[in-house]
Amino acid sequence: MHAPDPDHYFTSHPISPSHEAEITVVVCDRLFTFRTDAGVFSPRFLDRGTRLLLSTLPLPLEGDILDWGAGYGPLGIVAAAFSPRARVVMAEINERAAALARTNAELNRVANVEVIVGDAFQTLAERRFDVILTNPPIHAGKPVVTALIHDALRRLRPGGEFRMVVRTQDGAKSYLRLLKGLFPRVEQLDMRGGYRVFRATTA
Repeated sequence: MHAPDPDHYFTSHPISPSHEAEITVVVCDRLFTFRTDAGVFSPRFLDRGTRLLLSTLPLPLEGDILDWGAGYGPLGIVAAAFSPRARVVMAEINERAAALARTNAELNRVANVEVIVGDAFQTLAERRFDVILTNPPIHAGKPVVTALIHDALRRLRPGGEFRMVVRTQDGAKSYLRLLKGLFPRVEQLDMRGGYRVFRATTA
């Protein structure tokens, strides 16, 4: 099932009336609790794409990690929880989702995270990272996702890697071609449940 999209979760101010909820997720035998709300991505369950991307991560990670389009925080918070020596930045344009991400970091007792609110292309300025993770805002349109990929390449340090998950029917093959045209090494890590996970490295 594709995550429900009752509102434009990729805009700054969702219009849906608040309807807070709480979900629990088990990753590597650890229980995580996440508070969610209407107007954010996949508020009722952890979506299949994020689950698949998480399953491919070689935890623990090290260095500076970016969760681009963090939503209420599951990807960045799980990565940070299992990577105590890493520094995780969660960038999110949706102010409601970003507030939830901060709450969820505290709720799950994860301290090595920073939440940045706003358009990542601007708010991240010239910051660079060792790993960039994203379940991109596909419904924001292909130009947005394409720009994200190009900017990710610019932000990665030498030897860095970019990991993204895309639903096959949402243009995964075309994004794979784009990655192969930009990065020296690209591989498909997994393909399950209608989703594909790609890994691209700068070396």
